[in-house]
Parts: sequence; structure tokens; C-alpha cells
Amino acid sequence: MTIDTFVQVCIGGLLIGGLYALVAFGLSLIYGVVRVLNFAHGTLLAVSGTAASIMFAAWQLHPALIAVVLVPVVFAFGYGFYSILLQPLARRSPFEATVGTVLVTVGALLILSDLTAKFAGATQRNIPLRFHTIEVGNIVFSTTQLYILLGIAALSIAMHLLLKRTWFGRAIRAVTQDSIGAQLCGVRSERLKAMTFAFGSSAAAVAGVLYVMSFPVDPYMGFGLTVKAFTIIVVGGIGNLPGALIAGTLLGVAEGLTGLFWKPEWASAISVILLLLILVAFPAGFAKRRR
Repeated sequence: MTIDTFVQVCIGGLLIGGLYALVAFGLSLIYGVVRVLNFAHGTLLAVSGTAASIMFAAWQLHPALIAVVLVPVVFAFGYGFYSILLQPLARRSPFEATVGTVLVTVGALLILSDLTAKFAGATQRNIPLRFHTIEVGNIVFSTTQLYILLGIAALSIAMHLLLKRTWFGRAIRAVTQDSIGAQLCGVRSERLKAMTFAFGSSAAAVAGVLYVMSFPVDPYMGFGLTVKAFTIIVVGGIGNLPGALIAGTLLGVAEGLTGLFWKPEWASAISVILLLLILVAFPAGFAKRRR
């Protein structure tokens, strides 16, 4: 193996890891504020990616325009999903609420996957963009990969500014730290939880559009993405965007190197192995959330 091959694999790992990080950060926000483990979160990426590929094939829309169309739809879906199905469970006992949210989100995972497979087919899809190649020595990457990396960076900066510079972001951090104290200060906690759930869901939709530009998607790949998102949350910390980016990059590069040095079919299992190792060696994770 040459150094060029190693760098080429790391570039691919950086790309997929950034997409994992976007998915994980949305899930991290949902858990940090709503305290719900949304097992259907990765399925939203799969469904959004499938819808994006269908819209591109039918109307030849630019992926940015597709994202503009999908984000409000997924935001509304997430808001309604929480308000109608999850919020009533908060009135039950903690045990019943936890079991109920798991059942509801797992049920949503199965229903969304099956409905998407029925109406769009269970085959893999992508957005076949024409791209130019960029060569640096013996290292080759496409302009599409460059655009995806720039999109990940822009979205990460936008999320950071939203959480640090806006009232919505300050309210999210306040509810995460002390829900009762935030309500005493005038924050409408239940409405904010619904908006946070919707915002995290729409982040998965954007990641789905970026994902399908470079990787194939199918309706049943969502649960594996959710497991990887959980791994990133454990490593990077809840509500920690820089931690999510670092953990996602590490996971993506680890998958790429696993396929290079060992067997490609073990690349997907590496997230579960990393999760188990981290839980044993570092129960609190590598990064702790600052209060």
C-alpha cells in the first residue's frame, strides 16, 4: 500500500464521517432536549435521500433546491410526529414513557422503511451528477466530493452560530441544562422540545441530500446509520458539535481503513465494536458536555 492510497481512503473517510456527524448532531440535540432516543432518525436520512433521487430524476433539480424543498417537509413531519405521538407519553411514568418512545420510534422506522420501499422500490438509488476530477499528484477526488465537504462545513458553522448566537439556541441550551429553570425564565418548554425534534429531523434530511450525491441509499439502511450516530454521540458528547465532527471523522476513517486493510464487509460493524470498546474503557465518553 502506498501513501497515496492511504490518503485517498482517508479523504473518503472524512467525507462519510462528516455526514455521519451531521446525522449524529441532530440526534444528539433531540436527546439532549427531549430525552428521546429516536431510533427512526437514520431512516429519515434514507427516506430523504430516496426522495431527493426521485426528484432529481423527475425534474433535474439542483440538489440545493431539493434540500430547500425537503427541509420544510421533514421539519413539519418531525414537529407533528413529536406533538402527536411522543408528547402524550410524557404524562406517563418514567418507565412507561421510555418504553413507549422506543416502541413508537422503532415502529416509525419500520413503517417509513416499508412505505418508502413500496412506493419507491427497495433498490439502491443515488443522484448521478456529472463531475470533474481534481488530481493532486496521484490522489484523485471529484468536485462533487469537494462540494459535499464544503456543504458539511457550511452547515456545521450555521448550526454553531444558531446555537450560540440566537434565542432559539440559548433556549435549547437552557432546557438541556435545567428544564424547570428554563420554564421559570419564560421558555415554553414543550413547544421548544417539538421545535428541537423538528430541527434535528431536518438536519437528517439535509444530510440525506448530501449523502445521496456520493453514496447509494435504500429504504432499509436507516437503522445502521442510527447505530453509528449513537456511537458518535457516546464519543463526542451530547450537544457537542465539535465533538460530533471529530468522532464522525474518526468513525468514517476507521471504516475506510478497515475495508482497506481487512475486509470491506466489516466496515459497517466497526461502529458497534467501537461503541462497545468505548463503553468499557471510557464510560463517560472522550468528551464531556460543559455546563
